[in-house]
Amino acid sequence: MRKRSQGRELALQALYQFEIRGEGVVEDLQSFCKEYAKEADVYEFAVSLINGCLPVTKELDEKIASVAENWDIHRMAVIDRNILRLAVYELLYRDDIPPKVSINEAIDLAKRYSTENSGTFVNGVLDKIFTKYVPEKKVRSSEFRVQSADCGTNPNSEPPTPNSALLNEGQADLHVHTNCSDGTLSPEEVVREASRIGLRTIAITDHDTVAGVKIAQRCASKYNVYVVPALELSGYRDPSEIHILGYFVDIENRALCEKIKELFRDRVKRIYKMIEKLQALEVSITAEEIFELSGEASPGRMHVAEVLCRKGFCDSLKDAFQMYISDSGPAYVPKKTITPFDAIELIISAGGVPVLAHPSLTKKDELIPSLVEGGLQGIEAYYPVQSPEQQAKYLKIAAKYGLLVTGGSDFHGERKPETSLGEVTIPNNFVRLLINKAQTQKSRVLI
Repeated sequence: MRKRSQGRELALQALYQFEIRGEGVVEDLQSFCKEYAKEADVYEFAVSLINGCLPVTKELDEKIASVAENWDIHRMAVIDRNILRLAVYELLYRDDIPPKVSINEAIDLAKRYSTENSGTFVNGVLDKIFTKYVPEKKVRSSEFRVQSADCGTNPNSEPPTPNSALLNEGQADLHVHTNCSDGTLSPEEVVREASRIGLRTIAITDHDTVAGVKIAQRCASKYNVYVVPALELSGYRDPSEIHILGYFVDIENRALCEKIKELFRDRVKRIYKMIEKLQALEVSITAEEIFELSGEASPGRMHVAEVLCRKGFCDSLKDAFQMYISDSGPAYVPKKTITPFDAIELIISAGGVPVLAHPSLTKKDELIPSLVEGGLQGIEAYYPVQSPEQQAKYLKIAAKYGLLVTGGSDFHGERKPETSLGEVTIPNNFVRLLINKAQTQKSRVLI
């Protein structure tokens, strides 16, 4: 069980004692938590909930009473009443806890510690509290934790100009993920590793975010590496996703930044829906566990897969996808925010070059002509799991439609340990072609 869930259990037990035994037991409550908490973090969280709830109990009860139709709060079961107090306190006073996490945790406590119908009752009350009293601003900042484009650094600072002289020689890996999406290495760690193995160029292609690009570019000169500003957008085409890589995008482009925020919010919502499906399959993981793992990064299926493995439901990330969350899995939830055509248009509007990612995995070759019509300008012909025959096929398709050719490892660090950085590379003269295309693109956008 997670630390915060343990803390909530202790806080609930302590509040129950307080109500039964009276105000004289406040110090005993902290001693109780200290005795039964297995770790300091659990104790501290439990005490923070208790100390937060007790001074505002009257206000919490008033809020609960205002939405609990036909229920006098003092006639509610003691457990239910204190579960609601804890949850409403979190909803109204704790900006560090996503509202939906507070609600889900309260429902879980009701199911485990109260009557058969308590979960439904608690859910109904908290849903009304959420709608009536939780301000929209808090929902945006706490539940969705919308990132700046700079992943925690100053979003208004100008990114450094990459050293284009590095493109005169050496190799490039144009498909690299950091911990700003679902990789395990930080942007600087990726740049350092690229330098260590002799790469001259890398593209930071995090999923639906450019948060790691500036960070990587700021340290690039120190490691003598050229960092391409890029991202990987997930477009939905029934019944699966088609990923579009965008190279040399303007990471300050307003339309791109606004769409990234929307995509982040939708990723959070998607996690909740996937968790619902998993719990219906009797796979007991929670959204909070996913968000604790992803931190400020864009949450995705890789994070879900890792939690499934940590909790013992799968032996490997590959098994997690195959058993539950692949495009055809029982807990799959598609991201329907944008289509691949929308992704292409967005990348072009931000001055970038749209490229079809890993076509052998996407298995939608029949769509390539229409994607080209929609503005597609490149194809990832070089990719770790693409056979020589597939590679030859996509090179032929590139020649037929006048598409640029790219390639990369799709590096994710420890989440894909079988794939190393630089496992697949292309010559830097390919990157020069992308730059030329992007410059033409930017000129057209300005016109």
